[in-house]
Order: sequence, then structure tokens, then C-alpha cells
Amino acid sequence: MNEPALDEAAPRRLAREVHRRLEDMIFSGRLRGGEVLTERRLADALDVSRTPLRDALLMLESEGLLKRRGTRYLEVRQMTVPEYMQVLNIRRLLEPEAARLCIGRIDLSRLEGLRRQLEALTAGGENGHTAEDAASSAAIDDAMHGEIAMAAGNPLMANMIRDLRRRTRIFDLGRMPNRAGAVYREHIDIIAAIERGDAGEAGAAMVRHIDNVKASIIRHLSTI
Repeated sequence: MNEPALDEAAPRRLAREVHRRLEDMIFSGRLRGGEVLTERRLADALDVSRTPLRDALLMLESEGLLKRRGTRYLEVRQMTVPEYMQVLNIRRLLEPEAARLCIGRIDLSRLEGLRRQLEALTAGGENGHTAEDAASSAAIDDAMHGEIAMAAGNPLMANMIRDLRRRTRIFDLGRMPNRAGAVYREHIDIIAAIERGDAGEAGAAMVRHIDNVKASIIRHLSTI
């Protein structure tokens, strides 16, 4: 008696799985903002049939991650500067609080490892940052913010921070100025405050970091 229900549920589960995989491709940059999606190519890449793929694409469109180009095509929606700034404003409320709350909860040995990696990156100087350094910095950035959010003791806040940070990855970072060295130092300051157990300074360092990101975008836009 239960077999028909299971059979009916299977396509929905497959569509949700395809949705998750496409979402990861968007947030990781493998599908870039403005890229037009081809069903056949995606179906081949994901090794799925067109039906669950179409259902997943419709879900992504309803969530605002895809948009229509004409009547036939979907493209990855590019996050605009105002939207990116709005996300930073929300992160400015949440992430300093997470930095304060993580004191006494976070694994300091993991933070120490991240700090040492950042210190190694700063050794190259302002003009010594390679593409490999940029990739390492992005991984450290994700790890640091993720560790802080998860250690804050509020799973809902941690999930919100994770989602906001994932969504900002679809912003065209090529339009932003190169401030790698400053980011390394800002991250070191955040980690150092947490290592000292200084909740106030940890929160303040996180505020400065996010404010500096916003300021750099504004300065860049004023020159173009």
C-alpha cells in the first residue's frame, strides 16, 4: 500500500537534490552571475534527466537566484551592489555578536592555525599576493567566519550568517578593489581578540572588518 507514495516522493527528492547541487554551483562560482543555463549541458554534467532538472531550476528561479532571459532561457542572477550592501548591513548586526558569544566556546587551536596561515600570507607584502594566495585566503575566510558563527551557541544565527555569506559569493568580486593585505590583517585582529578572550574587542574588530569592506566598495564605485 505504501509503494505508490514512495514512488511519488522519489521525483521530489531528486529535484531537491538537484536544486542543492545547482545552488552549490552558484554559490561556489562554478555558475557565474549572468551565465545563461543550458538544460542539456546541466543534465549531462549532473547526470540527471531533464524533468528533475527543470523542477530544480524553477525552484531556484522562485528563490531569486535565477532570472528569465526572454521566454526560453534562464540565467544566474547577478547580485547588485545595493543588494550586496544590504547583506553586509545584516552581517554587521549578526557577526560581531557571534564574535562576542564565541569567547570561551571556540576551539582556539583551530583559530591559531588560521592565524598562522594569515600571518604567512602577509609576509609577501602588499604586492606579493598571487592567485594561489587568493584561493587560500578565501578558504581561510570561510573557515574563520564559520568557526566563529558555529561556536556562538546559536544555531539559527549561525545558519543565517552562513546563508548570507554564501549569497554574497554571487557578487562580481572582480568589481571590488584588491584589498587582500588589509583583509589578512583584519582577520588576524579578530582572531587575536578572541584568543585573548576580549569579547568587546572581538566584536569591534568584526565591525571594523565589515565596515572596511563596505568603505572599499564605496571608494571603488566613486572612481568608475
